[in-house]
Amino acid sequence: MEFLPQILLLSSLLLFGYFWFKPRTKPKPNPQKQEEIRQMYRQRLHAELERIQNPDERQAKKIVLLKEFAKELEFNLFFDKSDVQALMKELAGY
Repeated sequence: MEFLPQILLLSSLLLFGYFWFKPRTKPKPNPQKQEEIRQMYRQRLHAELERIQNPDERQAKKIVLLKEFAKELEFNLFFDKSDVQALMKELAGY
């Protein structure tokens, strides 16, 4: 029982040391995060469309995907309306 205060003090110091010295992650800057998101949408579009050989089906699928992407990006904090429109134009030209 006489070691209880020492054990509590030591454990609290270890806990404090852990949180003090643990590596801190820095958030990514907005342009870097935007580019990562753009790349992800390019890859998704490419992956979905490369399986379709018929041009009419491919065009219909592309329209559906672009509408889906626009709805997703509408609520994304990293993109404003003009950024979404620019990305949709870029993806539409793919």
